[in-house]
Amino acid sequence: MRLNSFYRKAITTVFYDVFRTGSIYLFGSRVDDSRKGGDIDLYLEIDEEPTFEKKIKFLSRLKRIIGEQKIDTVFNTDAARPIEEEIRKWAVKL
Repeated sequence: MRLNSFYRKAITTVFYDVFRTGSIYLFGSRVDDSRKGGDIDLYLEIDEEPTFEKKIKFLSRLKRIIGEQKIDTVFNTDAARPIEEEIRKWAVKL
């Protein structure tokens, strides 16, 4: 996993501060140690429908801590969605 402990701690702390419960996973190129570069792809499993306000709060707080990074988020909305099925195959829980 190409995400140092500072980033992992920041991501999980902000996640639980904003959403309180759930799980957060890293997926995409940052999971593969042999690859270079890439944005931070996060899959968020939460028990409620994510509001726009909470999505923005999560991203803005996280960027304040880790700096300007490209961060993509996918929320669990339908476990049968092909993108969610594919993410779950390779994702690493933070």
